[in-house]
Amino acid sequence: MVKAFSERRVHPRMRARWPVTILTDGGPVKGETINIAATGAYIQCEGPVRRNEAYKMVIGLGDKSVALNGKVLWSHGNIRSGNRDVTRIGVAFCD
Repeated sequence: MVKAFSERRVHPRMRARWPVTILTDGGPVKGETINIAATGAYIQCEGPVRRNEAYKMVIGLGDKSVALNGKVLWSHGNIRSGNRDVTRIGVAFCD
């Protein structure tokens, strides 16, 4: 028998694979969302970003994109995805 669990988050997550560009001092870092909510996102990216740092980012493509700010709350680097190493980060959207 499988028991249901309650979601502790106030804003539910939605699985979504959308392109992301994070604008850093070292140049743009490409990535994609893994899931997203009203207040943040779980992102896989191909470059270094710093925890507790706020970045401008663009999520989506062309006229279907949104520019916003996000603060990196946590990160896990050097994760193997396919044939490359990536960093996975948790981002909270901010002003």
